[in-house]
Amino acid sequence: MSERIKHKSLAEHIVEELEARIVDETLQPGQRIVEEALCNTFKVSHSPVREALQILESRGFVVREPRRGFTVVRITLQEMENIYRIRAGLEGLAMSLAVQHRTPAFIGKLKKMHEKMILAADKGKDKVYQGLNQKFHETIVEACGNQRLAQLIRTFDRQTARYRIAVMVGPGWMENSTRIHKAIIVAFEAGNAEAAERIRRNAVLNQITRFSEIFTNGGEG
Repeated sequence: MSERIKHKSLAEHIVEELEARIVDETLQPGQRIVEEALCNTFKVSHSPVREALQILESRGFVVREPRRGFTVVRITLQEMENIYRIRAGLEGLAMSLAVQHRTPAFIGKLKKMHEKMILAADKGKDKVYQGLNQKFHETIVEACGNQRLAQLIRTFDRQTARYRIAVMVGPGWMENSTRIHKAIIVAFEAGNAEAAERIRRNAVLNQITRFSEIFTNGGEG
């Protein structure tokens, strides 16, 4: 393995580890990230650590502050709204493209996942449902045929992962979600890319209201 490839793989490993710690809030919003401590933790030189932090900064997970170095980003309500408005446009576009690339087998795959989600909703298994819901949308994004778009969506998705579960609560949320998924499948079957795009865009935008409630009741801000 060349030194350049080895160095890159080290940086990517650090990115994955730190990203996971930020998402599960092992690293708290506003917490300072000490470069020397990371070098000791991962047993690497400063170079891959600095590269990893730069990648995380470009993805919106950390920010460089004067005299403090890197800290975990604090998400404000305004920034959350901005992220979700961008996500709504990107995911709507991915939905539209996926409809254009649809096959009977792919639609059958979505239907099977939807059936499992209905079963999970009927039994009140919210965590099972959340996993299936994530997989449902990831499957559609991967089918859009545009990997640059898919990567952008994955980045925004990771940035908001720590807040997503808070949105997926409240009476009737799973039943409402299954209705939306049913409408998406109907749009796929009809080859109606415009309807599929509209449904997904509006579903993402509607989550902004829920985030407003979370921030008002003690979330970040």
